[in-house]
Amino acid sequence: FQRQHEQLSRQHEVQLQEHVKHQQDLLALKHQQELLEHQRKMEQQRLEQEMEKQQREHKLLQLKNKERGQESAVASTEVKMRLQEFVLNKKKALAQRSINHCLPSDPRFWYGSLDQSSPPQTALSAYTHPMLGTYDSKDDFPLRKTASEPNLKLRSRLKQKVTERRSSPLLRRKDGPITTAKKRSLDMAGEHSCCCISSVGSGERIRLPQYFEIGLAGLPLSSPSVSKLARGHRPLGRTQSAPLPQQQCGQAQALQQLVVQQQHQQFLEKHKQQFQQQQHIINKVAPCVCGCVWVCVYVCMCWSPSIHACVQRVITSWDFNSVIIGNNCCRPCCKIYTNTSICVCIAPGLVYDSLMQKHQCMCGNTTSHPEHAGRIQSIWSRLQETGLRAHCECIRGRKASLEELQTVHSEAHVLLYGTNPLRQKLDCKSQKVSPMFVRLPCGGIGVDNDTIWNEVHSSSAARLAVGSVVELVFKVASGELKNGFAVVRPPGHHAEESTPMGFCYFNSVAIAAKLLQQRLNVSKVLIVDWDVHHGNGTQQAFYADPSILYLSLHRYDDGNFFPGSGAPDEVGSGAGEGFNVNMAFTGGLEPPMSDAEYLAAFRTVVMPIANEFAPDVVLVSSGFDAVDGHAPPLGGYKLTAKCFGYLTRQLMGLAGGRLVLALEGGHDLTAICDASEACVSALLGNELDPIPDEVLQQIPNANAVHSMEKVLEIHSKYWRSLQRSASTLGCSLSEALRRDAEEAETVSAMASLSVANKLVGKRAEEEPMEEEATM
Repeated sequence: FQRQHEQLSRQHEVQLQEHVKHQQDLLALKHQQELLEHQRKMEQQRLEQEMEKQQREHKLLQLKNKERGQESAVASTEVKMRLQEFVLNKKKALAQRSINHCLPSDPRFWYGSLDQSSPPQTALSAYTHPMLGTYDSKDDFPLRKTASEPNLKLRSRLKQKVTERRSSPLLRRKDGPITTAKKRSLDMAGEHSCCCISSVGSGERIRLPQYFEIGLAGLPLSSPSVSKLARGHRPLGRTQSAPLPQQQCGQAQALQQLVVQQQHQQFLEKHKQQFQQQQHIINKVAPCVCGCVWVCVYVCMCWSPSIHACVQRVITSWDFNSVIIGNNCCRPCCKIYTNTSICVCIAPGLVYDSLMQKHQCMCGNTTSHPEHAGRIQSIWSRLQETGLRAHCECIRGRKASLEELQTVHSEAHVLLYGTNPLRQKLDCKSQKVSPMFVRLPCGGIGVDNDTIWNEVHSSSAARLAVGSVVELVFKVASGELKNGFAVVRPPGHHAEESTPMGFCYFNSVAIAAKLLQQRLNVSKVLIVDWDVHHGNGTQQAFYADPSILYLSLHRYDDGNFFPGSGAPDEVGSGAGEGFNVNMAFTGGLEPPMSDAEYLAAFRTVVMPIANEFAPDVVLVSSGFDAVDGHAPPLGGYKLTAKCFGYLTRQLMGLAGGRLVLALEGGHDLTAICDASEACVSALLGNELDPIPDEVLQQIPNANAVHSMEKVLEIHSKYWRSLQRSASTLGCSLSEALRRDAEEAETVSAMASLSVANKLVGKRAEEEPMEEEATM
């Protein structure tokens, strides 16, 4: 038995060795086949690359060997590189000459136009100006002046025309040459600068001594329809008159960077001064019926009636159809008043960029993600279809810098979510903290169960959203635009200092408010947040800041609705106590809040506090998820889209009309498109549909009244204007308006009665003195 067992063991061991050897042979054979396959693929790729290289060399050889008479449709790579090198060298030479204020030795560049009106941002000019003449450098001034008979005749005719022109009171030049208009502030009342206005129908020119009110950031008086001028009346560019160059200016490149930095600093200082001066003259700027913002150019009062008539004829010939819209706009919007002030209307601004659509989940299924690219695409298409976009000024967005993002967010947060993770080299600090990503049920990646993350496009889209909002806010704050609406995503009001949440990564509105304080010295900013969710990130950023009033209307339900913050007793801390107002609606959806409740909250809480605060700029976190059509987890309220048009119209009465709306939440496409259309129509000054009678007569529900009473009880000690609102909390809108009218009549009657009593008392005191004088 033992021998048999040993024999079987030896046989089993031999079988195992044979099996292992067989498996090794199979693995070696498989590995050899893989190596051969890899070598074959590498050889095939090498052959393809060689064939492609041969084809390129063959094409290049054909292009080089083509005859001069033949035309080539495609330029070779060498030609393109040489052209690019030539263009760059030419731009560098022009920039160097313009910065050092010296002319080149080559006469072909002596007649370049110098543009000094745009802010200097880079050393290179963004535009190239046509030259009046081109000459060969080796033949400087090939023509010489001769006293031929035709030239003498032509000279006599020109002299006669000049004499005729000088005989006209409009064209005589005894006051000196016409100088270029320069932007001055209003306090320099003793100095005048002149600008020229050209008539479309004739070649008349008028010198306009003027001051610029800074409501339009010092924009010069010019025709908005230059492209429609007749031939022969195109405006001439400003040129520089200088003696012939004797030598090139030295050390140009050494001073170039210093000059650019100085010019950029002057540009920022000018914007600060413009905004500060605008606050002093805001009461002098006259609004038209449609709520448009005006700029007044005060013209010299000593002009003769003929000059006034000519100016009137020039201005009325301008085409303002591209600037002024609205059914109830006063026309013409540009006219001469008795005080000879010329008024020009400014259009609202829109900002949008299709690159923000690339922020989407890797799964590619938008139905499982409420915050998707179709939101802003649908809104932009609606604005195009309704014609509202054509009546607005569409500005170009930009990516916010990392320094701008760090005004609200931490450096680690900015580096994690504001830079491309595929970049080879990152700041060493970003390596210390890694973002916590989760696997979503759809198969994609996110920072939480709702907030998706795209490795390639999310950081760029988030920075583009912030930069677009900042760009629009600065143009409105400086007076370049009337107001604005930013169609951006991802949203931002949930993003905290170091935490992304609720579809948000960077708080666009909060960053814009911070930059207004830092760069334009704006003293007071109002942020209204009417998204149905509380903006916990915005509240956190300004909780102790008294210069920024944050006022939020949101569904709270005693902290049981996302994000759970925004209680009425969260009023701010330290110096900012009282400057954080949460109009927190409680009571759930029994019944849901509607137009009547939001209009009552605006009438009793929002507008009294906003008027007492008197902001310089108003920013709105404009989420539309309170509109009817959103499921209870995402909203559940029953507001109409037109209600947001009414709310926008009320906010336009603040801060001289400097109002910017930035898209936040809202996920039902029909609802957000309708609401965006209503808001943009209000910003344009179009006549809104009247509030329905049932809304005017509707009394706010008990839950809303209780919520507003709690807010008034907490904030009455901070804002005196809330004391008048308590008596009309439970009233309908029509009843509240009737009471306000009666109260206004009573106050007016009491004021007139007090004035009459003062006059009677004054007469009684004066009568005995008159009798004594007669005796």
